[in-house]
Amino acid sequence: MKNPFVFGHLSSLENFVNRENDIKKLHQNIDNQIHSILLSPRRWGKSSLVRILEDKIGKSKKTVFCHLDMFNTASEMNFYQSFSKEILEKTHRKSNDFFESINIFFKKLAPEVSFKAGNLAELSLKFDKEKAEDSFVEILNLPEEIAKKKKIKIVVCIDEFQNLDRFKDPLLFQQRLRASWQHHQNVVYILYGSKRSMLSSIFESQSMPFYRFGDVLYLQKIDTSHWLKFIQSRFKKTNKKIHKKHTLRLIDEMENHSYYVQQLAYTIWNNTEYEVDETILNESINDIIGRNAMMFESIFDNLSVNQIKVIHMLVDNINAKHTSAAMINKYELVSSANVIQALKSLENKEVIDRFEGYTQFIDPVFKMWLKIRVFKD
Repeated sequence: MKNPFVFGHLSSLENFVNRENDIKKLHQNIDNQIHSILLSPRRWGKSSLVRILEDKIGKSKKTVFCHLDMFNTASEMNFYQSFSKEILEKTHRKSNDFFESINIFFKKLAPEVSFKAGNLAELSLKFDKEKAEDSFVEILNLPEEIAKKKKIKIVVCIDEFQNLDRFKDPLLFQQRLRASWQHHQNVVYILYGSKRSMLSSIFESQSMPFYRFGDVLYLQKIDTSHWLKFIQSRFKKTNKKIHKKHTLRLIDEMENHSYYVQQLAYTIWNNTEYEVDETILNESINDIIGRNAMMFESIFDNLSVNQIKVIHMLVDNINAKHTSAAMINKYELVSSANVIQALKSLENKEVIDRFEGYTQFIDPVFKMWLKIRVFKD
């Protein structure tokens, strides 16, 4: 029998848990031509949410979704090529129509184009660097011009948007994007990423080009009640039993983290023949810690001595005042400034998330590993 729980890739509508209010809000924004900025730590389900939104709206001829992941986008030129390629692929089905658009919308750029046997899925698009730097407006306005020509609405979804910080001049790049995109009437942008502090600075700082560009939505963890209903129904449908107390512990141990709740439920289901008991639950948790141990060791080995001390403090006292004299003395830290610097570094490394005065480990299983394997004494 197939395991009813899914993790590690984008969820289908069948495997998606709740998020009804988030989907409704994003749908309303698209209908009303409002751009959306979606923020949450990594693996909370942002990408799946956007894909489910696309499924809910329907892959109609009137609304076209285009997706771009900036995770491996190293430069402004990389962005222009990937952006243009995705827009053209998703809005064209026939090669003749495609070449017509190239001629109409790229008057100055004249990109080098190739694809195999008329298959646009194998599209390769290259710009001359000097021409692209002089005529980037043609690229940034491409979705708006195509949308007007085809009488459609285009939704451009860009993941890991904060990675533009890697570019040679990220502020100039933001200015270029905003200068073009703010005039678009047929394109809606959904921009999202995992570094909340960095993205908050981009979209909520008055000095930044993207200030008040759109509706900023902070994605929350899925409520326990929704997880409880989902997990218990999945076990029941597959003729296995899990008691409410075990389900609640499963959710609590994984701190409602979407990826890990699904992974632990998946592991428990595999380890259960008829009914979940305490032994199966404990063994499944240890299994997940063990599977991730090598990755956690790599993360830990790349931390400085000062960062390790601060992590130890957080493991023991996540809600304490971390810059207090008591904490500094107990964990042999140099000063409050030293603690603040370490906290910032850990946030940049996506080990912790600090938001609205609240600090948490982004990865709850990493925290468990630290308690059990590193700071057990």
